[in-house]
Amino acid sequence: MGKSVYVNTKPTVISVRVTDEQMEEVKRLMEKMKMSASDIMREAFFQFADKVERAGRLDAIRAAAMKCGEARRRA
Repeated sequence: MGKSVYVNTKPTVISVRVTDEQMEEVKRLMEKMKMSASDIMREAFFQFADKVERAGRLDAIRAAAMKCGEARRRA
């Protein structure tokens, strides 16, 4: 028999401090979207991560376009 392997099935908890105004907005969204505060924060995280990823791709496209433009000017 092999050694048993422990697998952590509990999600990681992240705490975040928000202003009273930000918390009011979270509460408003909770009611409107029928979602928990955790679900709203997870959705916000994924939207932010997607935005950053898209911005990175746009930066790469811009850099490639500039390189191409410079090569054409030299030719």
